[in-house]
Amino acid sequence: MLSMNSKTIIVDKHSSSIQISNKISTVQRKSYNYMLKIAKNAFKKDKNVRSFTVTADELLMFFGLGKKNHDYLRAELRKLRKIEIEYNILNKDKKSEWGEFNLISGYSYNRGLIEFSFPHQIEKMILDPKMFGKINLVVIKSLRSRYSIALYELAEDYINMQIPKMTIINFRELMGIESDKYSKFSMLRKRVIDMAVDEINSSENISFTIAYEFEKSGKKITHIKFTTHKKEEILQLKDKQKEFYGWKKQIIEKYKEQTICNNLTEIGYLKWTFFYINQDGFLGKIVNDSRTILDKEEAFKVWEYLYENPSKVTIEPLTQYDILMKDFKDKKIKQISTTALGTKAISILEFVNFKIEQNKNSEMFEYFFIEIKQEDDSKIWSKESFSFDDIVGMDFL
Repeated sequence: MLSMNSKTIIVDKHSSSIQISNKISTVQRKSYNYMLKIAKNAFKKDKNVRSFTVTADELLMFFGLGKKNHDYLRAELRKLRKIEIEYNILNKDKKSEWGEFNLISGYSYNRGLIEFSFPHQIEKMILDPKMFGKINLVVIKSLRSRYSIALYELAEDYINMQIPKMTIINFRELMGIESDKYSKFSMLRKRVIDMAVDEINSSENISFTIAYEFEKSGKKITHIKFTTHKKEEILQLKDKQKEFYGWKKQIIEKYKEQTICNNLTEIGYLKWTFFYINQDGFLGKIVNDSRTILDKEEAFKVWEYLYENPSKVTIEPLTQYDILMKDFKDKKIKQISTTALGTKAISILEFVNFKIEQNKNSEMFEYFFIEIKQEDDSKIWSKESFSFDDIVGMDFL
């Protein structure tokens, strides 16, 4: 008899027998998982045993079904014996063939003692489950919907992996939904998907939460993708989000109607792009004196980067030389020249360094020599100097 008070009773359930067409009821799936655990315990003592026993009272008490429901349990086992199950639906076990079998090959019921056996496919899965999910019977015990149980087992089967995206047809198979049931997608989502996800996410015994998203072809939803997240990670994320939004509020109050930074090349902005916060607290950018408010996605990237790099929340004086060294070093241009024979030759030149021309007669503008790496890896300095605007306006590859 399994412990009634334990918070964790794990059965290593073969992936192929998790990914089954869920045609069975809640009571049948719960009872079946319990029977698997009984068989596994027996196999540990004797690898040759092929017949197992459990009392009806034990099953009824463990799942809180009431000790007097013997007739109900017997009727459920009779149905379970007759149901053929498709297995390995998502083909996680590449070595296992797709096929069908009965979950139990036979059982007898004598004065509350249930004796049962499995078909040979199940015996192999019990004896040598090289690919399995760790199913907690205490969790199964607490779930009310057969869809919740099937989805929970699927999530455990892929606990350290991504649950594969599946077609709605495959999902209906895994849930055991008849072709004429929930044909309207809104009802499938409400009665199956949302109900199962909500029950799993509200369970105190499950260490993860589950979310989903759809994929469409035109207007029709064709696929569903489930993802899981450990609850402690979610709590940590909530704490970090709370800290982030508190910091953001302080920055907005401090810099409202002011520029906030000018050095975000790391996330795709050139150094001379200035960022500012307007009077309503929106983040914007200034390019050549033109002001633009960022969209939410773009602004969030900037806020997130500034949060992770607080030293960037300052206005640093920039020189043109700083900009060239930061944003134009290693850039390449194409040079086209004409040979002595009149044909055109193309070479790729790479800018590797810049230096200011000290003797240029200009008080307003700086001019720069460019160190160039040629295709043979030799380096030369340009014979003439260029203005900053000349360099920025070049046709880079």
